[in-house]
Amino acid sequence: MIATPAVEVTAETIETLVSTGGYTHPLFQRTDGGRPLPGQGLLLLMGGLVEQSGVLDHAIAMVEIRRVSFAAMVVAGTTVRVRLAPGASRTTSSGKTLQEWTWTAIDGADGVLATAEVLMLVNSVPHEEAP
Repeated sequence: MIATPAVEVTAETIETLVSTGGYTHPLFQRTDGGRPLPGQGLLLLMGGLVEQSGVLDHAIAMVEIRRVSFAAMVVAGTTVRVRLAPGASRTTSSGKTLQEWTWTAIDGADGVLATAEVLMLVNSVPHEEAP
C-alpha cells in the first residue's frame, strides 16, 4: 500500500472552497466551527496529495472517477492523507495503459474519510517502478 503526504484542513481552506464553489446549502453556511469541507473539496485535496506523492508521475490523465463514497465529514483540524492501491490494468491500442486505482482518504487516526475508484491513463510503466 502506498501513502501520500498529509495535509491539515483549515477553516480558511473550507471557507475558500465553499465561497469559490458557491455552496449555498445551510450545512456549508455554519459559523460554529462545525462547517464541513464539501465532498468535492475532499476529492480535490485527494488529487493534489496523489500528485505530490509521485506515484503517478507517469500518468497522462485521469479518465474516470467511479463509486465515490464518503464515510465521515471533514472539518477544520482534520489531517488528510491518501492510501493508494493499484487494481486491474489493460493496454490500449496506442500502447498506453488504463490503470485502476483505489484512493482512500484517511485521517490522522487512520479513520476512513472517503474512498474512490479512479481510472488513470498512464504511460506503460509498471507502478512498482514509479517513485
